[in-house]
Amino acid sequence: MLLSLVLGSCGSGSGGSSSGSGGGSGSNYQFLYDHNAFELNGFTVRWASTNIKVYTAGITGAETAVNRWAGPVSFTFVNSSPGDGITFSWTSSGGNTCGVATTYFYNSGQISNVQVRISTNQTGCRGGLDNTLTHEAGHALGFFGHTSDGGLMDPDGGNSNITTPVRNFMTLLYSQPYGWDIRSLLSSKIKSSAVIYQKNGTRIMSRVDY
Repeated sequence: MLLSLVLGSCGSGSGGSSSGSGGGSGSNYQFLYDHNAFELNGFTVRWASTNIKVYTAGITGAETAVNRWAGPVSFTFVNSSPGDGITFSWTSSGGNTCGVATTYFYNSGQISNVQVRISTNQTGCRGGLDNTLTHEAGHALGFFGHTSDGGLMDPDGGNSNITTPVRNFMTLLYSQPYGWDIRSLLSSKIKSSAVIYQKNGTRIMSRVDY
């Protein structure tokens, strides 16, 4: 199976993003497609298990931030970087980037591992370090792209609240196995596929928001 990659960069500025409604099953499935299943043309991408290994690298507040997503999933915090889990680390990269989550997943829809890099300079990052950690953890669970509803998954972290559509998204995503075909459940026709770049025989998809 080919291994794909999604790169999401999140920062202190504002930028274009997509949003969705949490009301009604049709809009819930469309929201799931717009922020996850579009990567595999209508098949979902998630961790195989609902208990996910996480290495926080001792970053203050990281465990609390990750646990804000508990409910449809749970977490086991480990003492070293897991080959099949989420790994946090610091990065000193410049610019307006507050954090970056790089997600690797198989064409079956199973997430293999996620590398989350948190900027050592959180100046200008809305909500500070805690907000950045929670936001990137959301990406690490399979939320791709951003919302524009003023909440946590906006490009700049918004008001730090995990909104109802995003909560519904996580519950729906983890209610079925990875690779769940939702095409017949969508409220509108599937969009055209994003541009896919080939590198060394592996399909790589990247998206940087700003």
